[in-house]
Amino acid sequence: MEHKIHDNLQPIHQERTMASQHTYDSRSTKNVIPLRPVIKDYAWGIRGLDSRVARYALESGIIDEVDPDCPYAELWMGTHPSGPTTLRDGSTLEEAVGGPLPFLFKVLSAGKALSIQAHPCKDGAKRLHVENPENYVDDNHKPELAVALTPFEAMCGFRRLEEIAILIKKHPEFAACISDEAKLKCFLAGPKEENKRDALKMLFHSFMSCPKETSSVQLKLLLKRLQKEQSCDFVHPHEEPPWERKLSRAILRLAQQFPGDSGAMAPFLLNYLLIAPGESFYMAANEPHAYVAGEIIECMACSDNVVRAGLTPKFKDVDNLVSMLTYSMGGPTINAGTPAYGDDRIMRYTPPTGEFEVMVITCNPGEDITVPQLPVPALFIVIEGSGNTDNDDGQRLVMRPGRCYLLPKDCPSLTLAVNPNKRGPLRIALAHENQHMDEPTLASAAEIGTKQWAGEFALPTELRSVGSAPNTPRSSGVMSPILNRNSNGEAHVGFYEVPKL
Repeated sequence: MEHKIHDNLQPIHQERTMASQHTYDSRSTKNVIPLRPVIKDYAWGIRGLDSRVARYALESGIIDEVDPDCPYAELWMGTHPSGPTTLRDGSTLEEAVGGPLPFLFKVLSAGKALSIQAHPCKDGAKRLHVENPENYVDDNHKPELAVALTPFEAMCGFRRLEEIAILIKKHPEFAACISDEAKLKCFLAGPKEENKRDALKMLFHSFMSCPKETSSVQLKLLLKRLQKEQSCDFVHPHEEPPWERKLSRAILRLAQQFPGDSGAMAPFLLNYLLIAPGESFYMAANEPHAYVAGEIIECMACSDNVVRAGLTPKFKDVDNLVSMLTYSMGGPTINAGTPAYGDDRIMRYTPPTGEFEVMVITCNPGEDITVPQLPVPALFIVIEGSGNTDNDDGQRLVMRPGRCYLLPKDCPSLTLAVNPNKRGPLRIALAHENQHMDEPTLASAAEIGTKQWAGEFALPTELRSVGSAPNTPRSSGVMSPILNRNSNGEAHVGFYEVPKL
């Protein structure tokens, strides 16, 4: 029988019994309750069983089989009307908790890049919902937190203006997509942050407003040059800067996924980051980003508002995106979590917003661990390994990757345990309303105020000790690597002195 995913992406099929049989009073409002999440099949998702979303959906019982051609993109757990989670008896999660949850919990599997986008603040969301309810379906803001499950590539936040100035000079095709006035303002911005933000806003608006006939021609020229430089026949300098390879290959990859879309040049403007498994970052409202590839846990305020401007066939709203951004420079903080509740097996990821926080709890073979008792409802999903649970009411559940549960408010302490013969740990991800607002572990670029890392053009530590080199990559006269050639055409790496802006 052919498997189809309908508009609400919940297949119609015979309810099946999962391994977590009722060994307790299923009518109790204090016990852990199995959930049926909602699956989304956006075009950028990973196809078939390669997608963690597909495997989790199969295990949670919401699909009977995995379509190898279907892009399984997101698994939703929450009360948002665009994808409300249900219980086994067909009732909704909102009914079970007595109202809407302030957060939306997701697993995301990205096979190719998502759109260049940002999410509006509360005031902006209300305005957009009134003006265009078809494309902006609710009136809430959408700050979001991501924890990597696999190596994850993402473009997050604007580069420093000094970096963008170097890239404009180095890549004439990129420069041709920006007005002379915007480039001049970029080069002459001066040291004041306000002037830099104004220059960045003009530059970004100019690039996004470039006529398609111009950007298409320049993109083709850029791709031709980068393909030649990255080909096996091209002789690389002995020490090609890593950021050169990363930048070029990212652009080539994005252009292949979205032919003719000038958004493929976005890595010239946005920080291109590689996030390791277990690391996290936070994107506040009005900050530009585009997830490129990999799988993450994602938690956000309960909203589905997205303002897009490139790398998508969907509705693009360039004017609103340009006007709403904060134009903070530098990427978000990248954090591997903080041990919580006196146990380093419980890692806490806390953003500076009250709607949500995430914990990842690990239980190794032969061990057991008690999930912290919370005064608010919580959702959790098994992300790795297998094990079982127990509590004072005798509730025993079999934990397998993909199974989702509601942990009601003031639920009896739940203990996870893993058989000592198992070869790997049991790991769950748990989301709930923020209980540590005064101890955030994450911040956006706007809240940091200045970059926490030196940037891709920063000097190695040993070069900073040279007398002529600056003491810090943020000081005036920053020395940055640049490719030079002598009269014989031989390449060597020199340094370009960034103008004092």
